[in-house]
Amino acid sequence: MSTLSNNNIYGYVAENWTSVRDAFEQNFIDGLDIGASLSIYHRGKCVVDLYGGWKDLERKRQPYTSDTLQIIFSTSKGILSAAIALCVDRGWLNYDEPIRKYWPEFGTNGKEDIIISDLLAHRAGLPYVSQSLTVDDVCNWPKMISLLINEKPHWKSGSTHGYHGHTIGYIAGELIHRVDPQHRSYSQFVRDELDQEYYVGIPDNDIDKYVAPLFEKAIEEEIPDSIADQTLSCSGALPLGQSEMIYNKPEIHRAMLPAVNGITNARTLARIYSLLIGDVYENDKILKCLLSQKTLSEAIKNVTPQNELDQTLYQIPTTFSKGGFQIYGDSFPVFGDGAFGHTGK
Repeated sequence: MSTLSNNNIYGYVAENWTSVRDAFEQNFIDGLDIGASLSIYHRGKCVVDLYGGWKDLERKRQPYTSDTLQIIFSTSKGILSAAIALCVDRGWLNYDEPIRKYWPEFGTNGKEDIIISDLLAHRAGLPYVSQSLTVDDVCNWPKMISLLINEKPHWKSGSTHGYHGHTIGYIAGELIHRVDPQHRSYSQFVRDELDQEYYVGIPDNDIDKYVAPLFEKAIEEEIPDSIADQTLSCSGALPLGQSEMIYNKPEIHRAMLPAVNGITNARTLARIYSLLIGDVYENDKILKCLLSQKTLSEAIKNVTPQNELDQTLYQIPTTFSKGGFQIYGDSFPVFGDGAFGHTGK
């Protein structure tokens, strides 16, 4: 059924799922959301597709509609993992092989033995680039690739893990470009192979006008940590505390930052994840599952030792899978055992 309320909420909710709509609206009543979308696929069918609120702080001028797009920050990493899994499923990549097998220039300065799964599970020792960067730098793909080729690991690959906030996107994105028979950019690859409404680099103003702006909000200050700052700010290019505003810049929208600047909506994300685990039935069509069960099982296998602390993310016990997904645990307490994905915090 369709739904409408004073909080400008529209969309579809299947029978027996109306409590989700109530919870969605409560976020607006409680002031937790300005504008948002929410979508759920259950057993291959869309049962919830809601959107509502406003794109502007005044909350009365620009409605948040079914066409609105949103930067999803590190939720982008889950889609990056899905893209790599596609390459594994097609035999183009192997999680257990060294990156240099597919990208020989990468295998220098102590990076010769870094395997793909260590990169995806944040165990490669390359959480940041060892020089200060600018916004222009991080938007320059060839420059970032060159810097990462010359970078030395900060720890022995596989010996521990530390969140690779931005670098994982460049390295994995370049891998996909190199092994794809068509040598598509990461941006084009995910739109062609996953969903046309998933953007990593908005192509033009006609699309950019649908992107909802981000607004600064008060956040709890973390304990100062220089390693975390370098990792999360991409070596100073995207300073912590200012990132929300920086991510509104057109140059960021147009850049290819696979780990952090995916631009999409809830419907697209839910459909992609549903297709990772099974067929999707939509508009009288059957969309076939993207991965074999063998590849999916390998991609979501936990490779983080129990209680191992994240060396770059405030020493908290994060948990990552072989294919780069966050999996159920203290740092990803979502749904229950077997859940996988990636938060966007």
